[in-house]
Amino acid sequence: MAATIGGTIKVNVTGGDLGGVYTGDFAYDDTHLTKVGSESMTINGGNGTRPGLLSLNFRFLDFAEGLTPITYTASDVDQFPDAPVLFFSNGIPTQFALQLFSASGNDAFGFLDSQIFLYALRNGTIEGSGIVTLEINESSPESTPVPENASPLASFLAFLGLGGVHLWRKSKKAN
Repeated sequence: MAATIGGTIKVNVTGGDLGGVYTGDFAYDDTHLTKVGSESMTINGGNGTRPGLLSLNFRFLDFAEGLTPITYTASDVDQFPDAPVLFFSNGIPTQFALQLFSASGNDAFGFLDSQIFLYALRNGTIEGSGIVTLEINESSPESTPVPENASPLASFLAFLGLGGVHLWRKSKKAN
C-alpha cells in the first residue's frame, strides 16, 4: 500500500563562520519504490530515477546578505525537476543530492555524497561545511489510518449485546 511519507532534514554546520543547525522537510510517495537495495527518486522520475518526490523545503541563509534565513524549495534547485535526488537504501532515505547557485554563480550550497553539506556566501567570501541527517517522521496525517464509521446495523447489534450482558449480570445479582 502506497503512503505519503514525510521527513526532516537537519544540517549541523560546524566548519566555517556561520555554524549552527539548519533544518527543512521533505515528503515522498513510496509507490514506485521496491525497497530493495539502492534506489533514487526525483519529482519527475527522470534520468533513471523513480518518480515520487513530492516536496523539499530547506531553511538556509539568503545568498545576497548571508544573514537572513529563507526557505528554498525543490523548484529552486538547479536542474529541477531532474533534481533534487533523494537516495534510498532498502526503502530508507539516506541522502539528498542537490546544488543551488545564486544568479551570479558566486554563491551556492549543496548536499553532496556521504551526507555532506557545503556552502559559499557573499560572493564566495564565506564558506563552510556540515553534516546532513535525514529522519522519517513517525506519524504523518497522510499515513495514519483513520477508523471507519461503523454501520448502523453494527452499532445496533453492539447495543443489543451490551444490553444482554447487563441483563445477565442483573439476574446473577438477584440470585
